[in-house]
Amino acid sequence: MSDADSPEALIAKLWPGYGGVAQTWECDLMGHLNISHYFGRSSDHASFTRLAMGMAPREMVANHRGTVALEEHGRFHREVVAGGTMIARSAPVEIGQRTMTMYQEFRDPKNNLQACFKTLIGHFDTQARKLVPWSDKTRALAEAARIDLPDHAAPRHLPAGGRIAPMTRDDSIAAGFQRLGGTSVNSWECDQFGHMNTMFYVRRQTEVARFMWHNIGIDIDAMNGQGRGFVVGEMRVSYMSEVLEGDVVETYTGIREMTDKSVRVEHRLFNAETGALSALAQVRVIHFDLNSRRATNWPEDYRALIAANLVQDDSQL
Repeated sequence: MSDADSPEALIAKLWPGYGGVAQTWECDLMGHLNISHYFGRSSDHASFTRLAMGMAPREMVANHRGTVALEEHGRFHREVVAGGTMIARSAPVEIGQRTMTMYQEFRDPKNNLQACFKTLIGHFDTQARKLVPWSDKTRALAEAARIDLPDHAAPRHLPAGGRIAPMTRDDSIAAGFQRLGGTSVNSWECDQFGHMNTMFYVRRQTEVARFMWHNIGIDIDAMNGQGRGFVVGEMRVSYMSEVLEGDVVETYTGIREMTDKSVRVEHRLFNAETGALSALAQVRVIHFDLNSRRATNWPEDYRALIAANLVQDDSQL
């Protein structure tokens, strides 16, 4: 690796921001930071990104401005366990009139890469609830800091971008998706821009995973007792419509495909009142040895159960 390609060279180009520690209560039964808390930290760091682009919090409130995530594509390179230190940095990658693609990364104090996000954001009018052009000041600051997307953040196993085809709950049920979760949206799950924070979209998806495995005949407790579990390697979330305080949402889930060591799971979050698709997520879930902390092949009995419950991939992603 040349000096120009080193982590230090990349870090020098990025805006600093979030720095913190993974807490025990944020870790799941696999012994590492739950995926929703990566998204929560990504949201925390976004405040520093906005500030670096000249979008001061009080000024944004006064002008009824905000930002909204339209799509997030995350890759998870290294486990973070309780007590693990996380340092976030970011920079713009693509700059449009009303949207930007941002690169965001998390590293430990030794500059080991933990996770990275390629996120499409929009400049948001919080009164009209629609996208509006960036200010000249913000565009100039973003252009001055723009970088090329690093290879380690490029989509790998999941499709990137693309238009989401219209879909309904009935379509999902007919295709074989199962309703595995249903909740209302609490005020403390919403951010300063008046809608549910991205972390809690992802939380709705992580919470249904156990139901998904149970329904196809896999006992998670027995699996853990045998020293095996799961880890998310990559995730793409497309945010289709706002979810507000008091909304009632339902999660429909199906397994799209299986490889020797992983599955691709699709979660669809619907507004239970309106039927609108609120978010769609594609997740690469890896079968994981809890002792070696490495990916491992599915046992034949699990392969048979998963194969019998695959949902045909007719998506247009």
